Amino acid sequence: MMTPGVLYLTGALLLLLPVSDRLKNILSFLITAGTLIVTFYLVPGTSLQLDFLTYNLIPFKVDEISKLTGLIFAVGGLASVLYSMTICSRTNLRLLFVFIGSALTVVFSGDFFTLYVFWELMTISSSFLIILASDVTKKMGYYYFLMHVAGSLCLLWGIFLQYSATGSLFLNTIEASIPFFILAIAVKLSFVGFHTWMPLVYSKAPFYVAVVLSIYTTKVGVYVMARLLPGITILAYAGLISALFGIVMALRQNQVRKLLSYSIIIQVGYMMMGISMGTSEGIAGAIFHLVNHILYKTVLFMVAGIVIYTTGKDPVENLGVLGRKLPLTSLATWVAFLGIAGVPFFNGYMSKTIIKEAIQDPILTWGLNVMSFGTSLLFLKFIYYAFFKRSNVTLHKKPALSMQLGLGFLTVLMILVGIHPYLLENVTNMNVDIHYFDTKHMVSGMKPFLLSIFIFILFKNFLVKDYDRILFVDVYRKMAKIIVAIGYQLSTFHDGKLTKYLLWTTTTLIILLSLLLF
Repeated sequence: MMTPGVLYLTGALLLLLPVSDRLKNILSFLITAGTLIVTFYLVPGTSLQLDFLTYNLIPFKVDEISKLTGLIFAVGGLASVLYSMTICSRTNLRLLFVFIGSALTVVFSGDFFTLYVFWELMTISSSFLIILASDVTKKMGYYYFLMHVAGSLCLLWGIFLQYSATGSLFLNTIEASIPFFILAIAVKLSFVGFHTWMPLVYSKAPFYVAVVLSIYTTKVGVYVMARLLPGITILAYAGLISALFGIVMALRQNQVRKLLSYSIIIQVGYMMMGISMGTSEGIAGAIFHLVNHILYKTVLFMVAGIVIYTTGKDPVENLGVLGRKLPLTSLATWVAFLGIAGVPFFNGYMSKTIIKEAIQDPILTWGLNVMSFGTSLLFLKFIYYAFFKRSNVTLHKKPALSMQLGLGFLTVLMILVGIHPYLLENVTNMNVDIHYFDTKHMVSGMKPFLLSIFIFILFKNFLVKDYDRILFVDVYRKMAKIIVAIGYQLSTFHDGKLTKYLLWTTTTLIILLSLLLF
């Protein structure tokens, strides 16, 4: 009895063996497929307890939510490794295994110690994936690492305060130090204000790395939020604000992966709103949306990767290589587009319907409709460039068979969930009393989509134009420059003269005495 993440971590060690590329690929497939099978047969209620030093830990615990999240993580692992294994180096493949294994271990952790250790291991392995990619990505890798370490420190401090207040390391709803946990999760979620790492990294890292990061990084944040911070209503409004920001930024992008990065922020907004309701229906809707989002957003990142692989370029104009030149990729693009737009009989419709039913606040309901409209609008831009705009883009080479297998596997799952939305409920017994194909729900799902088509046709020239100046303000870089400049100026006073040091010491003592007296 062990967490499925151990299989991936063991696989990373096995890939150190000097085996042929063929054997490496077979080994990678067996590990990923085996992890999926093991996860599928996990029984909710299973757990493992052990004593470590003076602490009682639960490194492995299964319930309905962790099983469904672990299952989609295992599915994503199989698809992304299939997609990547013939085009990435062996070193990167090992790091991918460590990253995926750590994410799976976080999902099945039942205590803060296990959660924190593998949360950090995710950061370390993914940072090396970015830093080692090329000289171009080194600075972005360091930036990504610093952002996530800052979030990890907030998590660590929150755990200390939670343990001091409760005397327990068990993973339960937070009772103390809520702001620190919110900050830690905000970095992982790429919440507005903490999002600056995502468009930089996802647009410049190797496309197969972006595929894997898009599956796990923000989704681990969503899962941990569902575990630790359910029912905080103010976070629903925060999720709405973050999503509206994502819509504006995504519509202005000229690069495919930057557009997809900002659209992640929108979809995370849905999940935040569902979790913040604190009801079983809201949390179930958020976790189901996590599943659906992994399916269609991974497919879209895979499509972007195939475009880059076959054309060597990333701008949206290169999406014109799709269509008759890449029929399987084109089919996957349409299924993913209709899924993310929330159209009935496609997978995103199911989870969006649950979240809409769980939310009774009129402002949040309005926000959900705006988010659905904005999502459809920005992906109509994606579809327009891919299938309707004339393009002279040429296909330099065909995508690898393994890339198409990973893409096709997820596309089939999207179709299955869309046609039979009760499938996810049946897998985990997370039953939601909703008749998905009632007229009311179907009309609600279609209205934002149809309105977006009308608006897109009306304002097409504005929506598809090239934006020379992309709005992007990175407050963290500005703060760092200010701190460096101040530090440089202060350093000039360190000239070794004793009188200056005595003056500083005396001034500091006077200030401290003044504060104590008054």
